[in-house]
Amino acid sequence: MKVYNVDNFAALIGIDWADKKHDICEHPTDKEKYHYSIIKSKPDALHEWAMSLKKRYPNQQIAVACELKKGPLIYALAKYSEKN
Repeated sequence: MKVYNVDNFAALIGIDWADKKHDICEHPTDKEKYHYSIIKSKPDALHEWAMSLKKRYPNQQIAVACELKKGPLIYALAKYSEKN
């Protein structure tokens, strides 16, 4: 397992998965404030959110943590890996 240093990321994000919505906590590592948001658990809402991250943190890595190791959310997020 690769070990990461939080200093390597532009933002740290936690997602609480649910069947109707996802609660998100975003912490840009260069700021002390957290940003909280809620998105619908629909593929298009997740895609819009992921693309907004790419715009806010261009060419930077972000870390996303969620309570699941596998499942629909993990599968959906996998297409936005560091290689994309």
